Amino acid sequence: MRTILYARYSSELQNALSTVDQIASLRERADREGWTIIDTFADEEISGRAGIGEMQRPGLNAMLNRVERGDVDQVLAEATDRIARHSGDAHAVREHLEHFGARLFTLADGHVDEITGTIKGLMDSRFLKDLADRIRRGQRGQHGRGFNAGGLAYGYNVVKKIGEDGEIVRGILEVNEEEAAIVRRIFDETLAGVSSRAIVKALNEEGIPSPSGKLWATNVIHGDRVRANGILRNNLYRGVMVYGRTRRAYHPKTRRYVARVNPVSEWRFVDVPHLRIVSDAQWKAIEAHYAAFDGDIRTKKRHPKRLLSGLGKCGVCGGTWTVISPAKWGCSTAKNKQACSNTRTISTALYEQRTMGQLKQILLNPDAIQLFVERYNVGIRKRLAEATANRAPLERKAADLRGRISRLVDAIADGAGEFQEVKDRLRTARADLADTEHQLKALDDAAPIALPDDLADRYRIYIAQLDDALATEGAARERAASAIRELIDTLTLTPNKAGRGVEIQLTGHMANIINLAK
Repeated sequence: MRTILYARYSSELQNALSTVDQIASLRERADREGWTIIDTFADEEISGRAGIGEMQRPGLNAMLNRVERGDVDQVLAEATDRIARHSGDAHAVREHLEHFGARLFTLADGHVDEITGTIKGLMDSRFLKDLADRIRRGQRGQHGRGFNAGGLAYGYNVVKKIGEDGEIVRGILEVNEEEAAIVRRIFDETLAGVSSRAIVKALNEEGIPSPSGKLWATNVIHGDRVRANGILRNNLYRGVMVYGRTRRAYHPKTRRYVARVNPVSEWRFVDVPHLRIVSDAQWKAIEAHYAAFDGDIRTKKRHPKRLLSGLGKCGVCGGTWTVISPAKWGCSTAKNKQACSNTRTISTALYEQRTMGQLKQILLNPDAIQLFVERYNVGIRKRLAEATANRAPLERKAADLRGRISRLVDAIADGAGEFQEVKDRLRTARADLADTEHQLKALDDAAPIALPDDLADRYRIYIAQLDDALATEGAARERAASAIRELIDTLTLTPNKAGRGVEIQLTGHMANIINLAK
């Protein structure tokens, strides 16, 4: 029995030797049965719900590809949950093996046929849901007793205490006075009118690490008002521990967990006065400060506010080149974190003017013009071929209907007009002919124009008039701006070595030139 071995363990919290132990058990069974091992595959620190694609489960995917050679009799695993914890994936793997003449065999269940595989697949999939429910139940119990059931917030230490039963009591926190002083400083300076950018700059210059251990940024201070995180929004600093702010939702397409915010009505609050860092007066003052700026949550898709939003990158640090004042653009890292030497700026008008100048040079390159003409011609010919293919059956149908109408008219003239059935057929035939002629006319109206001889010249004029399209308002400008953004891959801005200002390097998406023909 030609056999492939497969092993998997799902989490970095598990023993990294798990796959080694699994393979050892599989080899022992194979030796005992006299099976020939022809290959071994494994996945480490990968969930059984991750999928079966190459990027999701490389070991499993490679194993399936190996089976396709047709020289494998079976795949041997410890249990069905090592293959997948998703019923759909389990079925797909088993179906794949059977298609190429192999079976799935596990130490726990033996030969996994359709019935066994279906039952075990449902049980393996359900196990993760039951496990998640048990974990959440335990976390709610921890939280209700005033213990931490989530991540470690900035300003606190974990206390490792041994309980009366000899087990470690988890979730006990204490205030880290060194970090708590930074929290109080941020609250005090914010209430004193110091901007978050100035606070961030000072903290970074003093070499004080942020909660992540890296540089401070303004979003670390303000956080997300919906999730109530960030230094100035964390309820724990006022002595209130919150549980249930978010939940993990399993995305069926990406096979990854994403965080979703729960309604505030589902949040759980527990007073923990021994963990208070700031006073109620400070907390209420910060809430009043935010109340003046917080608005409704935006649910609609956001469109770029400006033509070049999100396209520019700093050539020094790689940070986003963004708006830093009403009419100026600069490096966001230099602005928000004070951690980039590129402090040069450029006005919006000059930024767009120089970018459009470079883009026009690229688009008016002879190769670009040739590409546009070729793509345009291919598109026109394709539409002409489709129109011709659709016209032929309609013309045949129209000819048949005209012949039928002529015969019915002759029948009525010969005396068949007294029969209502003949009149009804004539009426139906005339209605069908009218509808067919209407479809033929629609094809004529939609027929593409003939290929112009001066297409290249028209293209050059169109490119030259891009600035005029951007100067308009409404839908025309949005279409022009959208087309231009699709043509730009990246904009890299570096300090001008010859003097003041910045140098701009544009990289274009030449494959999107055809969009200009629309």
